[in-house]
Formats: sequence, structure tokens, C-alpha cells
Amino acid sequence: MGINEHYYVGERDLHEENHWKPLDAKNTHITNIKPNDNNHELIRTKVICLGGNLSLKAKNANYMCKIAQSLIGIKEPKFQNEIATTKDIDFVGIGYGSNYTDIEGFDEESTGSLTEEEVTELAKSIFEPCYLDENANIRPKAQILKNFNRITFFSHCYGARVVVFLTHKAYHNMLDLGIDKQIADEAVNRIFSVTYAPAVAIPYPGLQIIPEKDKTLIGGPLFSPVSDEFLFDRFENGRFGTGTVAYKENDNLVSLIVTHMTKNKRDEHPVGYVERDQHWQLLEKDNIFGDTISQTMGAILATAIACSLKNQPRPNSDVILQEVKTMLGESQNNTFMNQIDQIKAKSNIKHDNGKEL
Repeated sequence: MGINEHYYVGERDLHEENHWKPLDAKNTHITNIKPNDNNHELIRTKVICLGGNLSLKAKNANYMCKIAQSLIGIKEPKFQNEIATTKDIDFVGIGYGSNYTDIEGFDEESTGSLTEEEVTELAKSIFEPCYLDENANIRPKAQILKNFNRITFFSHCYGARVVVFLTHKAYHNMLDLGIDKQIADEAVNRIFSVTYAPAVAIPYPGLQIIPEKDKTLIGGPLFSPVSDEFLFDRFENGRFGTGTVAYKENDNLVSLIVTHMTKNKRDEHPVGYVERDQHWQLLEKDNIFGDTISQTMGAILATAIACSLKNQPRPNSDVILQEVKTMLGESQNNTFMNQIDQIKAKSNIKHDNGKEL
């Protein structure tokens, strides 16, 4: 088997074997169309789940979908016309295939990534129905924006990079087709993301969770200057204080730093620490702030998905931040917030001093 000869795409389906339905992203669109009450075509609400670079197989992609479902507590419908069930929301997972192989096949300890060709295929499969109709004509602006509003990303570590790769490719595909740049800009900013321990900050509206006890991404995600400076100061000064702190990383993105998901675990990089059971209880029993973080992620995901289902605009960063702070409650450390405010004030001074007066 050659390097990155294939990857895995599928949809979580509780009626299928292993709760997994494989999808052909290379030859078909995995984003399907659903007519609404006004007979206007809109894509179904999609949660695209992207794990870290150890997501080498279909079972890993399926697991990310399972975690996303557990966070929002979604279930099979029990009554006729019941809304916000597994019948209304598709959870699509992507596994990357291995970068390294041996004689027997996949090396379980290897890492995976997508090739440029695979990114191209996936971007087309996911996003093309958002801006092109079945006759390959460009859809009206309002419909494009509503379609992009129906896509939410749930990611971990390398998966955040994949979100950036896919959305960047989709954006340029729209421009290449002659779609106005302003429309393309508005479209990609209708995407929403929730990510745990991301390798990079996703430049679209959403929430990123940064665990301090992360031995893979020490110092937090790339392109997060406020978080980067805060964590650097914390590490240099001996990590005094515990708790959580939430703030706006930039105009779009809310960051949430947590000092301890658990009491005894030394590395809190794995996304499994936020998984919940069928009764919406945290699976991880060694818990300090982990349950609070998991509930917060679930609340924000649920809010974003609810807006998608109702064809309403996603919440802006101010609304997200307020909801996050409400969920965090007494876990918030006021000293941390003061430090964040100082970092932001210093950054603003630098910015103002660089202007031509």
C-alpha cells in the first residue's frame, strides 16, 4: 500500500453495522440537498468531524462522530415530527489513512494526513452543493449563505488544520467560478467550529478549547497570539492558580483555557476526555473541570446546530462568549481574566503606536 493511497469518509448511522455508513467522497457529494417547506433547496444540517493525525481508520472517524453526538445529547426520534434528532442532523467523519506502512499494512503507531488531491476531493464533495445547483449554475447569494450556515465542524488537533485546508479550498473554488469575493467571504464566515486542543486556530466563528496539560501542543494552537502570550507567562511563572478563563481571541473566535481537566492524568490532549454517555454524564471519572468543559462544548455546539436547523444566523463571538462564561460559572479564575485584559491592552497600545498619525 502506498502513502496516503486512500482515506475514509462516512456517516454515523445507528441502524448500520458498527453505526457507520461509508460514503464515496471521490465520486459523489456527501452534502445532500433537502427541500424545505417553501420548496427551496437547502443542504441538510451537517456536522463534519475531524480527529487528530492518529485518526487512521474508519473506526477513528466514527469515534469522533460519536463524541460530537454525545456532547449535544442527540438521540433517535421517539415521536412523529420530533425535531433535532438523528433524522435531522448528519454527523460525517473523516479518517486520514497512514503516512507510513510496513509489510503487514498500517502501522498502528503511525500518523496520517490528507494529500492535496484528497483535500480537493473533499472540499468539492462537501461544499460544491452549497454554491452550485444540480445544473452547475451558481446559486443565488441568499441560498449560498443559508447553505454554508448549515455546516458545523467539530475537530481535534490536526483536524483543525483540515478545517482550514477544506474551507480555504472551497473559498478559492468559489472565486475561480466567478462568485463575487464579498459573497465568498460572507459564505465561509457562516461556517461554525468547535475544536478541542487544536493545532491551529480556525479563522471562522467558533470556540476553541485549550487544555494546559497538553503534552502534544505545549503553548496552545498556532495563530492565537493572546493565548500564546498568556500560556507563556503561565509556564514561565510556574503555573500558579487553577481554573478556566474564556475570552475573545479575535473578532470571530472565542478561546477557553482550562488548567486541569482531570486531577491525575498527566496529558489531557486526547479528545476522549470530553465524551459523555447516553445519560449525558461525563465518561471520564477523574474529573476536576472536565465536566464543565464538556458541558460548555456541548452547549455551544447545540446552539450553533439549532441556528442551522432554524436557518438563523449563527451567534457572534459576543453571544458565544457570554454563553461560555455562563456555563463555566465558578470555575472561572478572575486573576487569569485580569492577565488576559492586560495582554489585550498591551497589544492595542502596540497597534495604535504603529499607526501613521
